[in-house]
Amino acid sequence: MLRLSIVSDIGALAAIENDWADLLRRSSSPSFTLSPDWLLPWWRVFGQEANRTLKVGLFHRGERLIGLAPLLARPHRYHLALPFRRLELLGSGEDEKDEICSDYLGVIAEAGAEREISAALARALASDGFGPWDELLLPAMSGFDPLLGSLCTELSRTGLDVQLERVSGCPYIPLPETWEDYLAALPSSARYMVRRSLRDFAKWADGSERIERAERPDDVERGAAILRALHAERWNHAGGSGAFASERFTRFHAEVMPELGKKRELELLWLTVRGQPVAALYNVVKDGVVYFYQSGRSLDLPKGIRPGIVLHAHAIRSAIQAKCREYDFLAGSSRYKMDLALATRPLLTMRATRPSLVESLRKLGTTGLDAARVLRSRLRDHLAVAGAKTARAPG
Repeated sequence: MLRLSIVSDIGALAAIENDWADLLRRSSSPSFTLSPDWLLPWWRVFGQEANRTLKVGLFHRGERLIGLAPLLARPHRYHLALPFRRLELLGSGEDEKDEICSDYLGVIAEAGAEREISAALARALASDGFGPWDELLLPAMSGFDPLLGSLCTELSRTGLDVQLERVSGCPYIPLPETWEDYLAALPSSARYMVRRSLRDFAKWADGSERIERAERPDDVERGAAILRALHAERWNHAGGSGAFASERFTRFHAEVMPELGKKRELELLWLTVRGQPVAALYNVVKDGVVYFYQSGRSLDLPKGIRPGIVLHAHAIRSAIQAKCREYDFLAGSSRYKMDLALATRPLLTMRATRPSLVESLRKLGTTGLDAARVLRSRLRDHLAVAGAKTARAPG
């Protein structure tokens, strides 16, 4: 028999940090974004906003923790100001300007216990074990997570309307034995791009290039400052401000990065040429996977010089040498990610709702908005055709 307890106090949740981390290691989807090192700081930075209430479900068999549902409750309003009582995952739901963009969120289950945890969670949700709610929103879940299918099935069995939507993809590299094997696996155009980028950069740097790594606490602080500056340079040039312009985003990573460094799970690199930083890379290394999280690069460089590709190539080669199994670019379809990756993992959002008046009104409102958009589009097309005929008419 499973025993479910709901944790609503951050101190009580922090007290089981070791059990939580151990469960994550025993799961089939041990993403760093589901670790206490990521989600506890997230709550400390974002948990007091938007009337959030902690609702973390712990599933024990005897004294052994075999499942953890990192949920929170908060109010949410759709169009027409419809109020919804929402349950959603920790690590999600920030304001757009503050978004941490945590990929591979979800419910943690010991490998082999996914169906059991899914059934127990579905029963608890159906009986208001997490409190009253109108919708359950689980964003940014890996399409390869073995718990996903069983959770959809079990939630549907309780009478909930369950929707699953692909929202993005995460390009990644299943790492081979050697760097040359990796290059050989790339399409010819991508292989040429990597080799030319390395060759042109080496020629331009003329032996002055150096890759530095954050090894000590002081290094982390220095590397983070370089990363922020180069990230801002790139985004300012594009007319934006970049992620680190958000005070909450910056505060979150100022707490997370030193702790990752202490556990040897932070790969913070910067590339210098003639003593000047030209690119920086912020990776997280956990359980044999290198996750690319953030980067920055100088734009004051000759045309064709690609320090970002050079730094990624170094990190990929190092991951191969360290016998890591994957190099994951996380969500996004940027050209360089697609060029360097060898596969893509789908990223899905699950939404489950109970039959209710507010959900019926939401659907009705959505249908009305969609119809209005179609009508506006047809009207624009009609006016464009009419205008074209008028222009062709003899005068």
